[in-house]
Amino acid sequence: MEENRLMINMESRILGDEYVRFGGERLGRFHILIWFRTFRLACGTGKTLIMCIAAHEMKRLKLAHKPMIIGLKANVAEIAATYQTAYPNARILYASEKDFSTANRVRFFNNIRNNDYDCVIMSHDQFGKIPQSPELQQRILQAELDTVEENLEVLRQQGKNVSRAMLKGLEKRKHNLEAKLEKVEYAIKSRTDDVADFKQMGIDHIFIDESHQFKNLTFNTRHDRVAGLGNSEGSQKALNMLFAIRTIQERTGKDLGATFLSGTTISNSLTELYLLFKYLRPKELERQDIRCFDAWAAIFAKKTTDFEFNVTNNIVQKERFRYFIKVPELARRATAPR
Repeated sequence: MEENRLMINMESRILGDEYVRFGGERLGRFHILIWFRTFRLACGTGKTLIMCIAAHEMKRLKLAHKPMIIGLKANVAEIAATYQTAYPNARILYASEKDFSTANRVRFFNNIRNNDYDCVIMSHDQFGKIPQSPELQQRILQAELDTVEENLEVLRQQGKNVSRAMLKGLEKRKHNLEAKLEKVEYAIKSRTDDVADFKQMGIDHIFIDESHQFKNLTFNTRHDRVAGLGNSEGSQKALNMLFAIRTIQERTGKDLGATFLSGTTISNSLTELYLLFKYLRPKELERQDIRCFDAWAAIFAKKTTDFEFNVTNNIVQKERFRYFIKVPELARRATAPR
């Protein structure tokens, strides 16, 4: 990458509410340090530069001790080059493929833990290989299991009004969570101290570029007949991200510690907004006694019933969540100070 490609020109050192300029273009006000919100910009408008500046200024202003930036494998080298061009004297740890080989991985994790870097930069896939605290995993999975058992108890009390498929789906989810808990419990009992996990690394803020890659997070619902909710089981990739963010949030005691950057924050499903709350605003959900998607949807979403043609060209009844309601209240809760 050519050294003069970025042509960075900052009018100030980003104190307070100054603008950041990139090649003469105004990118946006630097509110990210104050509010720690999800950051939404169109493609090509400078997310990479703003992310690098935000990470460095958080370090300089002592809002974070050791920030981390993760991005797509194809983009992570450009992120590191952008950071180095903006701050030539910064101490950056950029993870190469060699660093994450089986022979070097433990040494690399210990390197993160034992050194005071201005920023650690790696890809999504590399981030997924970082071990998470087994005790924290146990607490989160147990909370998910408790919610599933509560839903099962409610359905059993409803008796004949409940479909067999709904019960079977929740029982399968309960079985999967119990299996994950057993695996975590075994990891705790057989653990050795030679590998640093995420909690021990001292990372206290994560910038997630292309954060929509982690939108497939697990959630609990009894709406088994509602179309378009997505896969409630979620992915291990998204669950690992939840573990990491919770590690930071438990340390601070606030809804801080992560900044999502994406051009497609919500794309396919209404559940994606709920999952943003689950990632970034757990204290706010707890304050409102919202412990699952159904409780959130009862307040902020409206379900409709439509008639559609199925694959055999027959008309069938379909339920979908189509509308957000109480949008001002929803926005206020999303952007209220932590």
